[in-house]
Amino acid sequence: MEATTREERARHPWERARAGALAALLGTTLHEGVKVLGVGCGDGYLCRTVFGGLARKEVAAVDPDLPEALNELGPEPGISYGRELPPGRNRYDLTILLDVLERVEDDRGYLKRLVRQHVAAKGRVLVTVPAFQALYSGHDWFRGHYRRYRLRQVEQLAWSAGLVVVSSGYLFGSLLIPRFLASRLYHWGRVRERGRWRGGRLLACVVGRMLSWDNAVMIALARAGILLPGATAWALCENRRGGN
Repeated sequence: MEATTREERARHPWERARAGALAALLGTTLHEGVKVLGVGCGDGYLCRTVFGGLARKEVAAVDPDLPEALNELGPEPGISYGRELPPGRNRYDLTILLDVLERVEDDRGYLKRLVRQHVAAKGRVLVTVPAFQALYSGHDWFRGHYRRYRLRQVEQLAWSAGLVVVSSGYLFGSLLIPRFLASRLYHWGRVRERGRWRGGRLLACVVGRMLSWDNAVMIALARAGILLPGATAWALCENRRGGN
């Protein structure tokens, strides 16, 4: 428990806010015994946070940049980690793609293959991507992003892959202006990766609460049909095919 607390404190407030937002978006999809494919899981923090409360689950967390020392905090029952997608015969109730499509040159083809090979009949798919090409900066280039997206583009990708959009919207509306300014000010050769939070515990708490409140409001408004722009676009979808 103490190790988990230390990890939580060291996390960037953005990461903590994103984990909370994804849990809220998934809602009742997070049920006991759910079978999940998590693509873009990073170092596993998000999977441990979002799915850790379930006693029974089968989560395959995949990231090509998975760190060697992933399980230094101890294994989480029901969660396995890997750098490659599982065999195509495996089907999942829930598939999450966390800031993945922007790193794939053929995003449309990638999503189609993933749905065809891994999404169960009527399975849910949650996609998140960085929003608005006008915000493209050295940070995107550094992280290997080909593009950023408008929400309409995400919805069109989903439809082309055989998915129907259940709900969609944006997150991190309060970061739009900072990201826009950053896209104009970043020197492309001097961009650093987002690492551990170094702003102090009090500031981390304030920023984290602000971002969490920001996302909660944006999710509630999106579900009410009021769309506000944000730095991240999301779409919760369902496999519209009755079988694979």
